[in-house]
Amino acid sequence: MPVFLKRDPLLDVTAVSNVFLLEYMPKAPEGFTKAYLLGLMQTGAPGAEAAGLDVAGVLGIEEAELARAFAYWQAAGLVRVVSDDPLTVEYLRAGASSGLASGDAPRKYASLVAALQDVAGTRMFSGHELAEIYDWIETYRFEEATAVLCVKDCLARHGARAKLWQMNAAAKRWADAGVVTPEEAERFLALEQQRCVGAQRILRRWKRSRAATEDELALYVKWTEEWGFDESVIFDACAEMTSAAQPSFRYLDTILQTYRLNGAVTAEAAAELRRARDAADEFARMLFERAEIRRAPTLAQREQIETWHDRWHMGAELLFHAADESRTAPQPFQQIKKLVSAWHDAGVATVSAAQQFEQQRTSAPAAQQRKPRLAKAHNHHERAYSDEELAKIGIDLLED
Repeated sequence: MPVFLKRDPLLDVTAVSNVFLLEYMPKAPEGFTKAYLLGLMQTGAPGAEAAGLDVAGVLGIEEAELARAFAYWQAAGLVRVVSDDPLTVEYLRAGASSGLASGDAPRKYASLVAALQDVAGTRMFSGHELAEIYDWIETYRFEEATAVLCVKDCLARHGARAKLWQMNAAAKRWADAGVVTPEEAERFLALEQQRCVGAQRILRRWKRSRAATEDELALYVKWTEEWGFDESVIFDACAEMTSAAQPSFRYLDTILQTYRLNGAVTAEAAAELRRARDAADEFARMLFERAEIRRAPTLAQREQIETWHDRWHMGAELLFHAADESRTAPQPFQQIKKLVSAWHDAGVATVSAAQQFEQQRTSAPAAQQRKPRLAKAHNHHERAYSDEELAKIGIDLLED
């Protein structure tokens, strides 16, 4: 098979469309036409691979300036940028401005592409990326200026190398928030900035200088917008995390959930809740002190004492009396529970009534005290309580 070689490729001819010469070249910025023609020369015959000419070097310009030139021609619908690293350009057939162009979408959104390139700087958008942005307009009903603002915000957040999935995620978030017009986009951006600042104030309280993550921002939005917390309540709740080695938004969320369940979403209500909780903790500490239990009450024991005092309406003097009577017991807290439960069942509400009740129990013959138990055991009438029933009436099975 014969092989034919070109003696001098510089003697070849590059065909340039008259449409380009008449419609596009006169309006092109200085130097952009040269970049277009040199790139066209390298395409050779349709479908041929690039010849490898250093276009930027030939023109004596920076790579960024070359990228801007082809971004311009992409906006005009004459090329499609396949990739920006390395810069890969596909030439399209030039058509007249009356609608003869083969690339309808690029020509339809030519002004959008130009606006996108203005905010993108050196970032080049591939044809695939542009197709996704066009889809925001078709699917989400974004105005073109809204799409530009969305891209601009993504580039500001994630840098010039922002990924397409990040831009798509932002566009969906905007659409879910009902953003369509540029004015709505500006208001939404202001709201998001307010959220970011609020979340970062919490991070700075913990000596962290980073920006809030998406998950942290979602929690902040839930607290302030869904649950209706004053920001001051959120910051005050942070004080309850001083013992935590690693304070976090998740930990703070559990604290605020407790506030919410108690209706404490304002600063005044939260302060009242903390005062009541501090009082309950102090009362539990004093009860342990009276019983000569030399350790702090557990959370379950504090809740048990709170049940006796608040739900069973047993006064402090009566509970202190139970503690006094339980000092010498092998398990003082268990003894307190036995006394308090017996008094509650008998309707005992005062110290004198408790003393009288205990005297009656101790003075009764041992046989009489045992008889009911034997009868119940024999006849199987004694009721068995489930764990849930015991928890409901405030009796737990924890030891001291």
